[in-house]
Amino acid sequence: MFLNEFYSQKDSSFRFTQQQASRFAKTVANDYNKIHDVDNKRFCVPGDLLFAVSLAKFGLSETMKIDFTGMVKNDTDLQFSPLLDNKTEILNSEQKSFMELELSGQSSHDESIISKIIKEYVQFSGKNFPHVMVPLMRTENLMFNPARALIMYKSMQINMLRVDVNSIELIFDEALIEVQGKRATVTFKFDFYEGDNKVGTGQKEMILSGLIPYEESVMAGVIADYQAAKTKYLAAAS
Repeated sequence: MFLNEFYSQKDSSFRFTQQQASRFAKTVANDYNKIHDVDNKRFCVPGDLLFAVSLAKFGLSETMKIDFTGMVKNDTDLQFSPLLDNKTEILNSEQKSFMELELSGQSSHDESIISKIIKEYVQFSGKNFPHVMVPLMRTENLMFNPARALIMYKSMQINMLRVDVNSIELIFDEALIEVQGKRATVTFKFDFYEGDNKVGTGQKEMILSGLIPYEESVMAGVIADYQAAKTKYLAAAS
């Protein structure tokens, strides 16, 4: 599977280098968040990469519920806890949890479909900023503080009507924002289609903290910096 180049496995444990995780964010997810830059002191592995590894290991289940419970640094030995009552966690050697996963229903291990879902989902996820999140913040007249941006991946869920599909496409449905004081929960909803037939739904949730009044000029600067990082990376990679 294409995912093998983005992590390494030894026996029951696996790990990510900064280069692997950063390359996944940029080349697969189209995500240029600075926290995934190899030289960032706050570097963390993309949550979407943890989800992708989970799909590769356990396959596609009719229902998959994921809660992100910690931020993974590079070169951390990780493993899945034993699957009990259809639940497992990603843990480090000190048993610290970084992700909780609950599975139910039928499952598929069709590698081509799993690879397609990974690419479809993470590419959709990478478009959340600025294309979807900025208009939402603008409507609420609130934004994250660029000087102390705290945007956390909270959870995601997939609900498939069936997993025996021959092709699959993710289509964005809607995004919602719920503000609670200085925090907000942003929910991105999407559907899965096989041709013209809807075969599943899903959603992801992000937490925004330290909200401040929306300033168009400041957000324009954030977007410009983001686009500049993307242009610089693509130019260096070409």
